[in-house]
Amino acid sequence: MRDIPALWSAPSTTARDRQTIARTMLDRVVIHLQGTTERAEIACHWAGGVVTRHAVIRPVRRFEQLSNFDQLLARAVELRTAGTTSEQIAAILNAEGFRPAKRSAFNAPMIRRLLQRHGHGTKRPIWAGKVPRADAEEMTLQEVADQLGTHWQTVYGWLRRGTLKGRLAQVGKQRIWLVKLADGPAVRIKPSD
Repeated sequence: MRDIPALWSAPSTTARDRQTIARTMLDRVVIHLQGTTERAEIACHWAGGVVTRHAVIRPVRRFEQLSNFDQLLARAVELRTAGTTSEQIAAILNAEGFRPAKRSAFNAPMIRRLLQRHGHGTKRPIWAGKVPRADAEEMTLQEVADQLGTHWQTVYGWLRRGTLKGRLAQVGKQRIWLVKLADGPAVRIKPSD
């Protein structure tokens, strides 16, 4: 037993040799999970009765499983209420030591999903009336869907098949379809189509 530290540290000992030594000396490993959170403890039971304990962070599937989720959500909502952008919120949370469920750091899309999932999302600018329209009759696909009581993807299908005619408008970096129901065959569209 006294020669094991020397053997472990010897320049001639390879990684494979160290693995064999560890397997020989290790009786069992016990993992203690803290509920469904990301926190766990590994207890290594070694020959001779020594037990070493190691705290580990494991990946979890959802934000809600994080042990500090309530604090995380409260902080994100506080920052959003103050007018902070998703990108800025991500940077602040990262700087304050918060960590997401599966990755090493937050990013803007994660923040948008988190806030949206818990009722704190914002409207997309394409439905907020910021679309440059040629006249008052032009509508977005969502507006047409709302008026006809159908899904916007159904309206997009009509556009692709030529049942509706439309044009693309630019809002920031996003392109948005605008259509007029009064043009051509579009007046014959019924929600059952």
